[in-house]
Formats: sequence, C-alpha cells, structure tokens
Amino acid sequence: MIDLITYPYSKGYCLNLSDGNNWWVTGYKDGIEYSARFANILRLKECSPNNSPKLIFSAHQETEKESHSFDISAPESNTGWRFCENDVVSMWYHNDSNDVICEFKNNSMRENLQYLAMWLSLQPIFHRSVKMGGLPFHSALAECNGKGVLFVAHGGRGKSTCCRRLPSHWKPLCDDETLVVLDKDNRYRAHPFPTWSDYLNKRAENSWDVQYSVPVSAIFLIQQAESDRIAELSKLNIPFCMSVFANHVLGRYPQYIQQMTQKEQNEVKEHIFNNAFDITKSIPILQLRVSLNGRFWEEIEKILGL
Repeated sequence: MIDLITYPYSKGYCLNLSDGNNWWVTGYKDGIEYSARFANILRLKECSPNNSPKLIFSAHQETEKESHSFDISAPESNTGWRFCENDVVSMWYHNDSNDVICEFKNNSMRENLQYLAMWLSLQPIFHRSVKMGGLPFHSALAECNGKGVLFVAHGGRGKSTCCRRLPSHWKPLCDDETLVVLDKDNRYRAHPFPTWSDYLNKRAENSWDVQYSVPVSAIFLIQQAESDRIAELSKLNIPFCMSVFANHVLGRYPQYIQQMTQKEQNEVKEHIFNNAFDITKSIPILQLRVSLNGRFWEEIEKILGL
C-alpha cells in the first residue's frame, strides 16, 4: 500500500504567498498532470521538494489499496485521518501533518469537472491564510500606481465590467476571487486568484499570477447607479458585509468545514469575523456607485490621492 504523505515525490511547484502561507504542489502518478495544469493556471514555477506543506493531487485508483495506506472507515481517534468529499474531489487530512491530499474522483471525468476539483482544492490554502489574519473575497482586483483596489460584489453585479472599463494606466489583476493577507509587517496585501468559470464554461484559458501581491489601499462595494459617486457605508454593518463576501468563497466546499470538530468550526467563524473587523479598521471600505457610461475610476483616484 502507498503512503501518499511520505511518498518520495520528485516533481512539484512552489506556491508562496506574502503572509508566509507557502505550499509545495505535487501529484501522485496521473495526479502530476493535474498539478502541472493547476500550476500553469496559477503561474507557479517548478521547484525542488522543500519543507512547505504539500498539496498532493491524486487520480482516483481502481482499488483503495492502490492509492491509500489508511482505512477511512476506522475511527479518527485510531487513525488520525479526516476525510471530506463531494462529487468531484475527496480531501484527506491527518492530525499529525499539514499536508493535504486532493483525490480527483475519476480519471475519466469531464475536463471541466477536473477544473472544478482544482478550484475546490484551494480551500485549505484559503483557510490557512484565514488563520493568519487574512480573508478571501468574491471580488475583482486592480492596481494603479502600486495601489491595490478591490471591487466587491455578488455575481453579475459589475466586477468584470468595471475591470474591462478601466483605462490603460490601471492594471486589472483578476475579476472573481481575491485573497487578502496580512504580511510580516502587518500590512494587508491582495493576491489575485483565477476566474475558474473561464475554464468550466470553456470561455478562455487564462492564467493568473497568484504569487504577485499589491498593497490594499481601498475596498469598494459596487452598486449600479445613474451617476458615478462614492458613498460612505455604515461602519456597524461593514464587518458583517465583509464576512458575507468571504463566506461566499469559503462556503463553496461546505464538506471542508463539516469535517472539522465543532470547536474548530467555531474558531473559523471567529477568525472570519475578527479578520473582517480588523480589515475594516485598517482599510477604507466604501460604496462605489457606477453608471453605465461614466468615468467611475476618476472618483476612485480622488480617494487614493492619484
């Protein structure tokens, strides 16, 4: 039987975030193909094995004995293993290891579902940054003169449109998911993450430099309007609102949370709200009312002092 945690992997890719949340992405047998595609989308470079936790992709094997050295039917107290799954991916964790195994359910499943499995495999990465003071957001991210701006909204409310309309001196970095982290100097930086629906819906084969980060200067909640204007928000409601947009990302794989103990689940909820509250104290969070044909970015530039 194969122990996927201690297996001597030789090929993998480094994923390093500015809060020190670092991973070594690799794969077992056919899983190395998945890790290579994942690395290409996230613009990860191949690197030698290191001391970072491993994110291990594994293709589903014909028999359990071919792929695992543990028995999921045994009580956790006896094995130390925890397990969660949905229709496309199973995730395995061990109490004595920071490594995560992502087993793709079926070698012959449709290609777009393989990308869905890759998307869900980001959950342990996001959750570790949450423990370190960060939050993922359902948002777009753009940069101007070294300053990062998040455009936060529910799906179909204008995030992608805002990015497309920005003039050339702005640099759109992503339009769907952003990870805000707390760096070693206690400053908030934002990392762009993929728009996985581009792959799921076969729109485009884009890539995103997830290791690149930019200081967060402001966060804007988008609202469609007749004219462009920036408005204040109720400071009492902002932490709750930020928690909602974070949970939109963290809740995509509810089984990941469900495999935790009740104490761990409560700690995650506490981290999310406390991090949202701290972000609210440190970063201006405003409402951006965006018209159909206006120059909304000029309002943002006034706030940023550009």
